[in-house]
Amino acid sequence: MNVTKQGEGLVSVVKVQIAQADYAEKVNNVLKDYRKKANIKGFRPGTVPMGMVKQMYGKYAVVDEVNKLVSETLQNYFKENKLHILGEPLPNAEQKEVNWDKDTDFEFLFDVAVAPEINIELSKKNKADYYKITVDDKMIDERIEGYCGRFGKQEDVDTIEGTEFVAGPLKCVGAETCTETGSLLLTRFKNDKELAKFKAAKKGDKVVFNPKKAFDDEEETKLFTGAKIENKEAMEADYEFELKSIKRYTKAEVNQDLFDKVFGKDAVKSEEEFRARIKSDFETNFAVNSDYKFLADFKKKLLDSNKIELPEEFLKRWLVEANKENEKISPEQIDKEFPLFMEDLRWQLISGKFVKDNNIQVSPDEVKAAAKEYTRFQLAQYGMMNAEDKMVEQWSQEILKNRDEVNRLYEMEESKKLIAFFKETVKLNEQEVSLEKFNEMVDAK
Repeated sequence: MNVTKQGEGLVSVVKVQIAQADYAEKVNNVLKDYRKKANIKGFRPGTVPMGMVKQMYGKYAVVDEVNKLVSETLQNYFKENKLHILGEPLPNAEQKEVNWDKDTDFEFLFDVAVAPEINIELSKKNKADYYKITVDDKMIDERIEGYCGRFGKQEDVDTIEGTEFVAGPLKCVGAETCTETGSLLLTRFKNDKELAKFKAAKKGDKVVFNPKKAFDDEEETKLFTGAKIENKEAMEADYEFELKSIKRYTKAEVNQDLFDKVFGKDAVKSEEEFRARIKSDFETNFAVNSDYKFLADFKKKLLDSNKIELPEEFLKRWLVEANKENEKISPEQIDKEFPLFMEDLRWQLISGKFVKDNNIQVSPDEVKAAAKEYTRFQLAQYGMMNAEDKMVEQWSQEILKNRDEVNRLYEMEESKKLIAFFKETVKLNEQEVSLEKFNEMVDAK
């Protein structure tokens, strides 16, 4: 085997020469294995003449072994010479057609794109804006109000204020029999006059009202009364509603019971601590947003100030070749999205340099911890604020079975470490901004 590289530009030509001696033994071993397993009429397994085996399988064995050898040779050459390859090697236009029936020595020519060397140094001379989102009392008050609503409860009551859920027998005025039990959420009423009829009543009373006037909506009237829209008389009639059940949703009070439900038993013991904890949670969450805006801004700054030349024609050709079997990705789509691909590739080269030079690594334990953190976040979204460790462990293990999720978590953790490195290395111009202002800046990008 012999490998030579021609040219020092963005794309070089690599020549791989394979002699018969390089693959003959491997091909012979493959054919011997075929001979042992071959099931050919007239011969017992292992007794098929070797000449017949070579005639039947010889060319295919050579093709397979030579291709394997070429791939291994290229990979070893790149590794030994510390060449960072972009994409994959592609056949060179000067490649001669191989005659697998006659040739015994082979020569292959490949176009190879080598990643350019990245020379970027960072220090405190480099400046970057960092926006910290301020947490005000209004945010804390709204969050507390939300917790009070989430952890409230329904209670049976005897009187009506206007927000209750009521249920009981319902019948059209003038009808002889009742329909099945009706139910109402009084906040659905659009007509204050009709709502006042219920506010004046108490449990056990019968209220006569007009659903069509109350709802001001034909579909809702139809659903409540069971009448057909074309039945004008039933749709516009008054109905008698007997208040058998009145339930009122009451928000939770701001007390120890609420503190325990939100943050766990005795984690918070006063309203002052409760507000401080909520503020801290806001600051932690906002810090993530600040970090990623910082990264987006700093990424743009690095890309704008460091023009990295790349072999665009080769890369576009490689993308087309790599996706030729994918019906969902057309050459036109590749052409359209190519600028974004190039930007991402340039950033991969830049960020990869800092990751490598500063030995930024993500351990399996850090990925597992990230899976648990993500699981707790997801459970909290469904109201499970303090899920048991056993449940978190079980759900996070399911996440870790998904390779795509593991890769996502790995990239997320690596990104966090890269952000931390940038923040420590450059000089930050910290600015406090409101959430509204921060969102305006993000939306303006």
